Amino acid sequence: MSKTKRRPRTAVLLATMLLAAPALVSGCDKQDDEAKAKPVEVIPKQTNGSPVAAKFVRFVGEGEERGVEILLYNHGDRTAAGMVVLLRYYDAKDQLLVVKEGTPFQSDSDFTSVSGSRYTIEPSKNATFELDGRSLGVPAAAARAELAISKVDALAGDGKTIENWWGQDNFNEWPAE
Repeated sequence: MSKTKRRPRTAVLLATMLLAAPALVSGCDKQDDEAKAKPVEVIPKQTNGSPVAAKFVRFVGEGEERGVEILLYNHGDRTAAGMVVLLRYYDAKDQLLVVKEGTPFQSDSDFTSVSGSRYTIEPSKNATFELDGRSLGVPAAAARAELAISKVDALAGDGKTIENWWGQDNFNEWPAE
């Protein structure tokens, strides 16, 4: 092929890309607008005093390595940037299940921690996160989960440093009712 035949193809391809770009960008704007338009769901404050409240959404995946999708709401006046999430699992008959049964870590609750920019929650806003099932002990019979936040870290004034904000006495124990 000669170079003269390639130029028209290149020009046509370039023109097509330039014409399609505004449509792609406007489509992105619509998705951003839809995400922004989603109403904030205020989750009731937790009884342990945590500035961040949590709600179970659904299990993600299958088997005992299922993850957990959670919805959070920041009742505080600072940007949350990390937390310890406590979980209790219930079967289809709403009976509390044992976590990590038969191991030295057997308990009626599970916990994990998350932190960093991916897990920030602005004041008076929601965030939805998926907790990785490999760090949890979701029993196979679990039909739902109950959540509590036992420790919360926040962004410092510089917007980069993460500092302690709030925590209950024993971050890995289910709060007293």
